[in-house]
Amino acid sequence: MMSLRDLTLAARLAMRELRSGKRRFTVFLSCLILGVFAIAAVGSVSESARSAINRDARTLLGGDASIQISGPYPEAEERAWLDQRGTVSHSISLRGMAHTASGDAMLVALKGVDAAYPLYGSPVLAPAIPLEQAIGPQPAAAGSPPEFGAVVDALLLERLKLKTGDSMTIGNATLRITAVLEREPDRAFQGIIFGPRVLVSIKALDNTGLLIPGSLIHSHLRIRLDTGAQSRAATEQQVHDFTEAVRTAFPDAGWRVEPFTRAAPRIRTFLDRIDTDLLLIGLGALLVGGLGIAEAVRGYLASRIQNIATLKCVGGGVGTVLWTYFFQIAIIGAFGIIIGCALGALVPMLARETLAEVLPVMPDATLHWAPLLRAALLGGLIIVAFSLRPLLLAGNVSPAVLFRGYVATHRARLTTAGRVMVTAAFAALTAMVFLFTPDWKLAAGFVAVVLGCLAIFRGVAWGMIHLSRRAPQKGHPSFRLGLSSIHRPGAPTVNLVFALGLGLTALVAIAQIEQNLTKALDRDLSREAPAFFFINILPNQLSDFEALAKEPGVTRMEQGPMVRGRIIRIKGVPVEEAPVSPDVQWAVRGDRGLSHAAVMPDDTEIVQGAWWPEHYAGPPIISLTEDLAKGFGTGIGDTLTFNILGREVTATIANIRKVDWMTFQLQFAVLFAPGLLDNAPVTWAVTAYGKSDGMDALYRKVTGSYPNVTAFSMREILADVRTLMERMGMVFRAMAAVMLATGLLVLAGAILADRHRRIYDAVIYKVCGATRGDILLALVTEFLLTGLATGLFSAMTGTLAAWAAVEGLMKLSFSIQPAAALTTVLLATGFSLLFGLAGTARALNRKPAPYLRNE
Repeated sequence: MMSLRDLTLAARLAMRELRSGKRRFTVFLSCLILGVFAIAAVGSVSESARSAINRDARTLLGGDASIQISGPYPEAEERAWLDQRGTVSHSISLRGMAHTASGDAMLVALKGVDAAYPLYGSPVLAPAIPLEQAIGPQPAAAGSPPEFGAVVDALLLERLKLKTGDSMTIGNATLRITAVLEREPDRAFQGIIFGPRVLVSIKALDNTGLLIPGSLIHSHLRIRLDTGAQSRAATEQQVHDFTEAVRTAFPDAGWRVEPFTRAAPRIRTFLDRIDTDLLLIGLGALLVGGLGIAEAVRGYLASRIQNIATLKCVGGGVGTVLWTYFFQIAIIGAFGIIIGCALGALVPMLARETLAEVLPVMPDATLHWAPLLRAALLGGLIIVAFSLRPLLLAGNVSPAVLFRGYVATHRARLTTAGRVMVTAAFAALTAMVFLFTPDWKLAAGFVAVVLGCLAIFRGVAWGMIHLSRRAPQKGHPSFRLGLSSIHRPGAPTVNLVFALGLGLTALVAIAQIEQNLTKALDRDLSREAPAFFFINILPNQLSDFEALAKEPGVTRMEQGPMVRGRIIRIKGVPVEEAPVSPDVQWAVRGDRGLSHAAVMPDDTEIVQGAWWPEHYAGPPIISLTEDLAKGFGTGIGDTLTFNILGREVTATIANIRKVDWMTFQLQFAVLFAPGLLDNAPVTWAVTAYGKSDGMDALYRKVTGSYPNVTAFSMREILADVRTLMERMGMVFRAMAAVMLATGLLVLAGAILADRHRRIYDAVIYKVCGATRGDILLALVTEFLLTGLATGLFSAMTGTLAAWAAVEGLMKLSFSIQPAAALTTVLLATGFSLLFGLAGTARALNRKPAPYLRNE
């Protein structure tokens, strides 16, 4: 055991050595700062957004609590019960088509609100007029029909070439545009926007005639609880008690009640996923940086071998040596961690405006300690894990090296105790990965990928070493010297290949995935997907659409009945309490389109159970899609309870079918057997396929003749998907670039740490008659072959990872993108040559005499 006196001595020696040795830690610091910054920045941005959501949760939800009801309006008794407990605001949302006098039409997100809206926050309008005035009845000219006001997104004005003061028609109602809606207080985040917002009064919404039985609407009652104090908001406990009272008072109403603490669930889920994914990429960058840390420590200790030997000659023990240099590494490491955390903490403050364009809240600019502590802890563990081995080896340096003219790199092996310590350090690092990753499967996959890449690139490096050792000793001497440099003792080949290869693998994988998705959207989806979805078609209009299928340019139409309903219980458990996978949360967030079929639809693949007879007559049974069955944890014989038009229905799962949602064909997550929905008030959904010219004419004819019908353009939806993909791709490419930059620092560190050996090699080569050109050719051979091999295997590994993601996870066809693979090979070769030659240029200019005289 080291005494306090010995530790004090080691600390004093460490401070003295740092005065002259700080410059040798440049790569160490750079790798550490970059990795810690990546993790701190990701965590700080996510935490800042979560904090803002929690701060504005009541505004985002629209009240202290929100109740989603099954019909457009609550019963009088229900509304009276709610009015006794606070101020209630009612809103109804649905999709509709906005029409102009010139015949143009556009899909819009229509929302009707009452006079109490909003309970929290306030909309931002341009011009700044009161909302009640903007959406209320507008002055009309003599003899003109009355018009209600509407406030709209600027996108609608741009697309339809309208301005404030102009009128438009939605359904049967004529609306006058009174203002531009610049910010809506309770509008949640949407990755893909199905039409710009149009905000009107509920009375104006009634006049549209779109609130027909069976149409897909979202009707919410928000309440601001009466607490007895006008300015004091309800506490979490009071809101919780209220939600329980609602469920007790109206157990059969089919309501979904949510407190403000569960506001914006999509944003929270989105942030959790992005935070986890980017954290793992940042941790990958930090792991790559760990190699740079190990190389920097090894190089620094190699330059201090004589100091270590001297310290041992004057009585210093192994413990003194280890603590002396551990203190130095810890001091420099703490400095790097502080800088990395500080830079990461600044990102939310500097990127607030950019984030506010994506999120419905303004992220706060306060300091969040949790993500910074997480980054600091991971950075500290990386330092310990990667510097421990060279430290322990340095402790075994013999004092005899002082009597040698040339100091060779120490080639001793770790003791058993040393191997246990190093293994324990990496085990602690692995445990932190599982601790900070919510999904243990994702954490296990990350660890497996890292170990797999380590095995692959170490195999590549060892293969290069083996092949270069066995290469024929013929040809130009410089070429042979370059080959021998790859396999000589102490060569940085293994670390060089791994550090450069991992960053390039991440880049090529992201590029291949992104290009394959774009290709799928441009080719496969756009070809297989319908041109338009038409919904809210009344039964008496169906024959007209069947006639439209014969229009020029229309190749085919598919149709299906649709009833509005939502899932309220899974296997008897309320959906709020059921363990629903995040991947299928969309299915239980509100009303969905349900359908029924007697005959199994074409191209249906049953994976469990069997289809029912065509003339089935019996208890309610359903066909469920495979993804919902897996996400709900249900199987054949389990039950789902639905609220369909205010009536509760429990159905048994008869079969499970496989559905490819990526084709955008007319599919329903739930299909009922004949009987239950046969006489229900339904609307119809129709998909239209065909050529662009014919589709444009069809769109104009439908939107001009059927004001109640809502049209979704697949062209616009795919454009939104592509835009969203590009934004997400930029984020992941940026993180992969951080990993690559860390790898380049490791590459530079490995070359610099080996520089003293290359100087001695150059001196020997010159004594033996080699010219600068000969030495340069040898260096080019070494780094060209190393970079080329690393690039080839990085392209192969990244392409394989992309194939697994595209084919395995996304269920899309995969094709190799040659440009991405070729770019990877060129980058690896270029970086290897650039950094290799730049780091060894000094060896070419060294004169042999001083080294021969051992000066």
